[in-house]
Amino acid sequence: MHNRKAVIMKIILTVLAMAGVITIAVVAPALPAALGAIFGPAKQYSNKQLKRSLANLKKNGLISMSYEGKNVVIKLTKDGKEKLLKYQLENMRIKPQKHWDRKFRAVIFDIPKEYKQASNLFAQKLKELDFVMLQKSVWVCPYPCEDEIDFLKEIYHVRPFVRLATIEKLDIQHDLIKKFNLKA
Repeated sequence: MHNRKAVIMKIILTVLAMAGVITIAVVAPALPAALGAIFGPAKQYSNKQLKRSLANLKKNGLISMSYEGKNVVIKLTKDGKEKLLKYQLENMRIKPQKHWDRKFRAVIFDIPKEYKQASNLFAQKLKELDFVMLQKSVWVCPYPCEDEIDFLKEIYHVRPFVRLATIEKLDIQHDLIKKFNLKA
């Protein structure tokens, strides 16, 4: 049950992030239908579940709801945007190529000690994304990952300390090809 609530909340936050602001006419019988139409990916959930999720999101300060005449205006709050970023971070994956381009991507970082927690979280996320550690702050992946690394730099506030390189030849390439189960 808790998982279903989380899914509905993710859908609502994602739709709000894409739309920016949602305005719904508050005519009583039309509200449930409007909710179902706007939050399309949540069609499998009842209007009661959608309304309850909206109420919970508002209660938790993730969305704001205000009335303008006969319309209700729903907006994502700063806390809601942060929660959405966490969802995006949890669901992040590096997409393998159908045909490997024979290049490795190396993430190289030297993050100052005062950012130790961010550095540890950044390295942990690289590990979760199936990067291989070559040295303490050098990790490699065989697939394009520029957008994902850029997102991580922003989330962990480490942009000035992280570099991404594309490498065509590496002295341990054969070992990495085996490790990633690539076709050479």
